[in-house]
Amino acid sequence: MQPSPPAANRSPLSRSRRTIALWADKPLWMLIPCALALIVIVFLPVIATLYLSILDLDISTLREWVTAPIIGLANFAAAFESNNVLGVSALQSLGVSLGFSLLTTAAVTPIGILAAIAAHRHFRGRGIVRAIFLIPYVIPTFAVALLARIMFLNNTGFVPQVLAALGLSSIDTYWLIGPNAFWALTFTDIWATWPFIYLMVLAGLQTVPREHFEAATIDGAGPFRKLFGIVLPQLRNVLALAVLLSTLNHFGNFTLAFVMFSSPPPDSAAVLPLATYFYAFTSFEYGLASAIAVLTMVVLIVPGYFYIRMTRIANRIE
Repeated sequence: MQPSPPAANRSPLSRSRRTIALWADKPLWMLIPCALALIVIVFLPVIATLYLSILDLDISTLREWVTAPIIGLANFAAAFESNNVLGVSALQSLGVSLGFSLLTTAAVTPIGILAAIAAHRHFRGRGIVRAIFLIPYVIPTFAVALLARIMFLNNTGFVPQVLAALGLSSIDTYWLIGPNAFWALTFTDIWATWPFIYLMVLAGLQTVPREHFEAATIDGAGPFRKLFGIVLPQLRNVLALAVLLSTLNHFGNFTLAFVMFSSPPPDSAAVLPLATYFYAFTSFEYGLASAIAVLTMVVLIVPGYFYIRMTRIANRIE
C-alpha cells in the first residue's frame, strides 16, 4: 500500500475538502438566530449610518430622505469646521473625548490592579470585600450621574465642602459649569468604572500558579518585585484587553455626561457622543450627526483591530 503524501505536498483542493468535511458535521443552523440578530441590530444600522453620512439630510429633507441629495464627504468636512449648538466642533469634541477616556483609563488601571491583588489574598471576610469593591460598577450610570450632580454642587455639595476643608479649593468653585466640568466628569467616571479593571485582573490572577508567589517569597521578593516580576508579565494580555475595553467604554460614554450636566452641557464636557446627539436632535442636521457617528466608529474600531493583530502575532510567537 502506497503511503499518503506528507501534509506539505497535499494539494489545496484536498485541504478544502477536509475543511468542508470538518464543518459538515457541525450544527451551523443553530447560528442562524444569532446571525439574524447581528444583521438587524448591528449591520443594518451601520450601513444606514454610512449612507446617511453622505446625504444632505436635515429636518427639511427628512420626509424624502431616500431622495436627499448626495454630497459625499462634505458632512465630514463641515463637522470639523463648523460649530454645533454647544459652540464646539467635532474636532474639539474628539479632543475632549480622547482626553477624558485616556485620563480615566490611566487612573483606573492602577486602582483596579491594586484592588485585585488585595482581594486575591486569603483573609477573613474576603468575599464581603470583593462584593463591596463591585458596588460602584453595579450602580446604573444614570443614578451615578444624578448622585454626582448633587455632590458637585457649589457651596452645598459634598465634594466642594471636603476640598474646602482640606484647603484644596474654594467652596464657591463651580464644578458643573466652565472648565472644571471636565474634571468633575473624569473623577465621577473614575469612581464608577475602576471595578472593571479590578474584575479583569482578579480573573487573570486565578490563572497565575500560587507556586510562583511561594517561590518568590522564599527568594525574599517584596510586594513590588512580585508585582513587576510575576503579576504584570503573566497578565499582560489580560491587562491589554482590559485597558483597551476600558478606553473604548469611556470614549463612547454618553449617559454620564448627558445626565450629569444641564442642557446644553459646558464646552469642556462636550464629548463626541454628546455632540452627535445635539447635532441630530437639536440642530436636526442628521447628515452631520451620521458623519460624526461614523467618525466615532472609526476611532473605536482602529485600536481594536491593532489589538487583534498584536494578539495573533503574540500567539504565533508563543
